[in-house]
Amino acid sequence: MKPCRIKMLRTVQQLAFSVHETVLFLDAHPHCKSALAYYAKQNKMLKEAIEAYEKNFGPLTANGVCSDEWTWIKGPWPWEYEANCGCNEEVRKHVAIR
Repeated sequence: MKPCRIKMLRTVQQLAFSVHETVLFLDAHPHCKSALAYYAKQNKMLKEAIEAYEKNFGPLTANGVCSDEWTWIKGPWPWEYEANCGCNEEVRKHVAIR
């Protein structure tokens, strides 16, 4: 069974947020060892989450294309509704349909 696209995408988004916020903290506190350790752990988890997502659903960004074929143009793209509507009823809770 294929993993749920929206759950994997949300994991990537949450980890990317965590990494970004930690970078901002480290800009002001560059010698904080606990923040550096947290950053390393979160960044590793983010890379793994991106790799898992791209393995199942294709590249999240053009930088994620790792083949002889330009797969970036194959849709749907991660930000399009169609890329996020195939999981289950949980999607309707998170995506406002207008």
